[in-house]
Amino acid sequence: MTGLCRAVVTSAVHAPSRRSWASASHALVPRHRQSEKVPSCRDVPRQFLGRRQRASLPSPVLQQMRAASSGGMSALTNSMTAMRQLTGGEVIFNMLQEHGVDTVFGYSGGAVLPLIDAFHGKNIQWITSAHEQCSGHSAAAYAKSTGKFGICIVTSGPGLTNLVTPLQDALTDGVPLIVLSGQVPTSAMGTDAFQECPATEITRPCTKWSYVCLDFNQLPWAINEAFRIASSGRPGPCHIDLPKDIVSMKAQVPDAVFRKSALNSGDAPPMMDMAQIQKAADLINKAKQPIFYVGQGTNHCPDILRKVVQKANAPVTTTVHAMGVYDERDPLSMHMLGMHGAAYANFAIQNADCIIAVGSRFDDRTTGVMDKYAPKAKAAGLDGTGGIIHINIDRTTFGKVVTPTVPIWADAEHALTALDSLIKTEDEATRASWVSQCQDWKKKYAFGYVKAPGGRIKTQQVIEATNHFLHASGWQDKKDVFICTGVGNHQMMSCQFVRWTKPRSMITSGSLGVMGAGLPFAVGTQVANPDSLTILFDGDGSFNMTHMDLQTIMRYNLPVKIAVMNDHRQQMVWIWQRLFFDGRYVSVDNVNPDFVKLAQAWGMEAMACDNEDDLPKVVEKWLKHDGPMLIDFKVVPDICLPMVAPGKALDEMILLEDREAIFGKSEEELGEMKFEGLAPS
Repeated sequence: MTGLCRAVVTSAVHAPSRRSWASASHALVPRHRQSEKVPSCRDVPRQFLGRRQRASLPSPVLQQMRAASSGGMSALTNSMTAMRQLTGGEVIFNMLQEHGVDTVFGYSGGAVLPLIDAFHGKNIQWITSAHEQCSGHSAAAYAKSTGKFGICIVTSGPGLTNLVTPLQDALTDGVPLIVLSGQVPTSAMGTDAFQECPATEITRPCTKWSYVCLDFNQLPWAINEAFRIASSGRPGPCHIDLPKDIVSMKAQVPDAVFRKSALNSGDAPPMMDMAQIQKAADLINKAKQPIFYVGQGTNHCPDILRKVVQKANAPVTTTVHAMGVYDERDPLSMHMLGMHGAAYANFAIQNADCIIAVGSRFDDRTTGVMDKYAPKAKAAGLDGTGGIIHINIDRTTFGKVVTPTVPIWADAEHALTALDSLIKTEDEATRASWVSQCQDWKKKYAFGYVKAPGGRIKTQQVIEATNHFLHASGWQDKKDVFICTGVGNHQMMSCQFVRWTKPRSMITSGSLGVMGAGLPFAVGTQVANPDSLTILFDGDGSFNMTHMDLQTIMRYNLPVKIAVMNDHRQQMVWIWQRLFFDGRYVSVDNVNPDFVKLAQAWGMEAMACDNEDDLPKVVEKWLKHDGPMLIDFKVVPDICLPMVAPGKALDEMILLEDREAIFGKSEEELGEMKFEGLAPS
């Protein structure tokens, strides 16, 4: 527990004793149960309490006593001299400032008005989205693209329930998102009041920590705790529910509450076991065919990653959230692996005798069926010549999917730094031969597609043309370029046909796979990086879910470049129905508006493109436009290949050469290859 709330007092200037607390604050909340030791745990229905509030917490009085004993009574007395009368909302605002917050995303509502009033005329930027879910995704993209905290503020009831999807997305993708929600007054909680819901009970499964603050004195502590937990270990979301009367309450608050403290940061990273580091180094050095399998846990340390990879002269493949952490133009890069990843990366994983997993968690989309995963590395682990090394700051990942030969509980940067001086390849000739084999796979199984007849365009062509312009113009190196996506074929094709060069440049929903997240992601990314080039590749299905957020683009004149891949289908699901359900298509056809007219109705520049002759000049005009612009790319539907089918090993892929056998010669004619088992999620 931090020390920043040690000296907060009630409007009576002094904090009541534990015995008198209930009577002193009876006007705000019901008398707390005699068994409860914490003033915040009153007779509020149990479903409204966060999990930590179900146990005893130190009262503000005890916090002050501890402050006095640790820092001296004089320090406490001095901290009480400079005081200001503040509302709970103003206390929260000042705490956000203390944590370096410069932007929040949100939507207004009655229960949260006492909090958002504190932002009026102040220096924290408030971004109003079209919908609370958009606010949550935008705040998450702010965090994804910068590594900072994303802050979202919404009202009670439906305002909060609309954030369940962004919270779950942030939890599974490891995003430090902090949500503050309004709540009905404490006297009304549990009465089914207007726009009331058991907020913390709803958000508990999709957050690292959820808490309802029932005591003005605990506001500073709660804010600090949310920032601490969100940034400690593997990042993730936290939620604080704020009853209207608590946030409206006024009190004399000492300035010392808002002074920076060393206790305000996340928990210290784990101490490394150097014996495990030495074991890992020994396995890497003696391995004949090692590969680095890298996740977003390395996004903060691309330099040391590059140094260790090149020193080991080993290929490196990444997950979707780590693309660009190792420049994909480098010969050692095997690009993204997995279900729709590079065939050559999947072959390398399956043939490697040592897999060094750094900041990754063996997600099912990167492993294929587990019984057939990494056979050579598993065999090498048994005879001591290789194995699976797993470096992760979250030790609960060890053994969850894959049992590592050497688990290392550490921050990726610290582990790689420790390994750096220990890397000494024993057989450089064999290692060079392995790298050469990987290069051969890379050439033989390069990403590709079959062009559409009549000069029509496909999604792959649009993304390929965009990537070509970015690299040919030098913008990829000169500018900060971010690419956001929705979820579907266009998302995976973006992974395949963009050469990623910088960490945190791919902003997408990975584990949860949220359709509709693309546009609010682009909003949050552009707000966080105002001088950047932010591009959105979206499918028509995803775009239809949240295109009301075009109003946010225009409200703040955000120069986002939007590409809608318009094939009038949810094409990825259509493919699964074709392959696994004999072409019985249900709920996969999109009825779309005229996207050009839709954008123009908002005052946005827009145009359409449907042929390859116009594609290069349209892409150039689009990316060079000074301001937001939307292109309706009328594309021919296609299958995303390669693909690892369910129940298959990572190297048992459907490749481009198999396209006709599985897809058929036309949409009316099914392919001869039959699929069994469960379709992909």
